[in-house]
Amino acid sequence: MFTLLNSAYFAQPFVQYQPVTAGYGLEPSTSICTMIRNSLLSAPMTWSFNRDELTFSTIVGQQDYAQEISGNDFSFIEKVTLTDDQGNIHELKDSFNNTALAVSTFQQRPSACAAQQVYYTGSNQYVKFRFLGVPDQVYTVTITYQKLQPLFGPFAITAAGAASGGNTTYTGTFDPYSLPAGAPVVVTGFGTGYTVNNGNFSVVSCSATSLVLNNGAGTAVSGQFAFAVNISWSPIPDQFSDIYNYLYLSEIFTLADDARAAQFRQRGIAAFLAKATGLTEMQRNVFIQQWQARNVERQSSAQLIQSGNQARAI
Repeated sequence: MFTLLNSAYFAQPFVQYQPVTAGYGLEPSTSICTMIRNSLLSAPMTWSFNRDELTFSTIVGQQDYAQEISGNDFSFIEKVTLTDDQGNIHELKDSFNNTALAVSTFQQRPSACAAQQVYYTGSNQYVKFRFLGVPDQVYTVTITYQKLQPLFGPFAITAAGAASGGNTTYTGTFDPYSLPAGAPVVVTGFGTGYTVNNGNFSVVSCSATSLVLNNGAGTAVSGQFAFAVNISWSPIPDQFSDIYNYLYLSEIFTLADDARAAQFRQRGIAAFLAKATGLTEMQRNVFIQQWQARNVERQSSAQLIQSGNQARAI
């Protein structure tokens, strides 16, 4: 499994081994990798490795259906199908993620579905789906959706407990979806006397305020300024590492104002296109335009700097 650290190791020879994870919570690498993963997994991108389904049944005359998402991982609707009591399957023509549907009382076989509202009760995610029109019979609904992109972090830690049973419990602010059991985590920031709380571990369990890692040497301390980062690129397959490594390096070069940024950004785009089988032309263009725009931004910034230098020389 490739990790954020693998991407950092790849980049360092190109920048004379300058540290790229020296900031709080492995910054700037954490935010760079988050930006790259977001661009690959956010709408309108749809991937087989980032897809899930949920099913439920309609009730005659009921338009709205609030569904708890077991993995708290709903991002956006990809497809909706209805199966009637005769076993006939109907794919809905329209699925909406950012467009609301109006309240209706007209009963028919639904022709559209919207993710009308996404909300949380405690740590549980719910989605209210609304149909147009109101179901006229009982249908089995299958929602095919793309999952949320997890976060690398950094997640703030305020305290650590003494190790117990081979594990250490960290207190702070965490995202359980982004820190699933087994995920590789790097903890940094604990100071002198408590550095055994730092290191590379795997997640045992996680809640919104508690993170249990397989650190058998943890020391109790509070009031520390520390961070946890999930360094896994999951769910992006390792076979996509050329995409995110080239894009990562392009951003490191950008921070260093190195002209090679554009070259490696183009390599990342080319690697993406090589693996974009199944994506629509619109999806490919969105990704390309997003990353090519960063070349334009850099060129504009360089031109402004050059103009400023020329003005000072007059």
